[in-house]
Amino acid sequence: MINDTNIPSTLMEVNHLSIDYVTPGRPPAHAVEDVTLTLREGEVLGLVGESGCGKTTLMLSLMRLLPAAGRIVGGEVNFMGTDLLNLSETDIADVRWKRISMIFQGAMNALNPVRTVGDQISEAITQHIPMNDKTALDNRVGELLDLVGIAPHRKVEYPHQYSGGMRQRAMIAMALACTPQVVIADEPTTALDVMIQAQILELLQTLQQKLGLAIILVTHDLGLVAEMCDSVLVMYGGVTAEYSDVDTIFNEPKHPYTQELLKAFPDLSNPRETLASIPGYPPRLDALPPGCRFAPRCPAVFDRCHVEQPDIHAVTPTHYTSCHLVENS
Repeated sequence: MINDTNIPSTLMEVNHLSIDYVTPGRPPAHAVEDVTLTLREGEVLGLVGESGCGKTTLMLSLMRLLPAAGRIVGGEVNFMGTDLLNLSETDIADVRWKRISMIFQGAMNALNPVRTVGDQISEAITQHIPMNDKTALDNRVGELLDLVGIAPHRKVEYPHQYSGGMRQRAMIAMALACTPQVVIADEPTTALDVMIQAQILELLQTLQQKLGLAIILVTHDLGLVAEMCDSVLVMYGGVTAEYSDVDTIFNEPKHPYTQELLKAFPDLSNPRETLASIPGYPPRLDALPPGCRFAPRCPAVFDRCHVEQPDIHAVTPTHYTSCHLVENS
């Protein structure tokens, strides 16, 4: 079990984590390979990359919630001094929601349509914290809804009676139900209009500062990353492309993929400039190209890239990238 005392400043260390999806009769899909990251108390870590690069798989593995085909084939997830991958099902269930919770992508699909929002938040609490006093439980649900800007009396309503933004707020309330130290937010503003996205972002920032949460923010939105995150992990094809603090990633990117992503980001100082795009498509994880996974799309590719996957290189003690160009510079 995890020791409650002397919580270290480093909450979580993911070391060389690798995950495959196994389908009978087909080669394994290497969804995540050799990913390392550190999450500290109160830190907001942004996880970015194109769809299918392994972001959600990586996050689900931290809570041991991978689908049946998922296999963790290497690495460790040290949370407060304990490797979560070695815990029994009983012990990992004690970690979920109480210590690490998740705001799942797509609030309408994550909420049960035939149960009230209040009932669903109550269940998240009672599954992990013994609470026999119904009045106290109802009060706690009301407090959580009020915390995220929903009137407590609306706990008796069903998800379809909430707007998209309210459903996302309800999911945030559920994630905070057991006062976790780490919240994983998987695309928390997907399918919301711009104004509601801004409100959800502001809410997450306020809660992070008020409650001292550590947040892992999974997103495609580089503007959201620049606004909210302290550090950034850029993934491509299941591997780490680049990892550093947010200022370094935006101002001194070393990996061609990071550079191309930033070129595709609108520049408000030059609104007439044509946005760049990255030609081609991300690789299939069960049919990866030889060498660097970004090589078929890379504007700086050279012969070695097609035959050898680059190692992770330390540009500085806090800046890492997997690119042969960095090694050769």
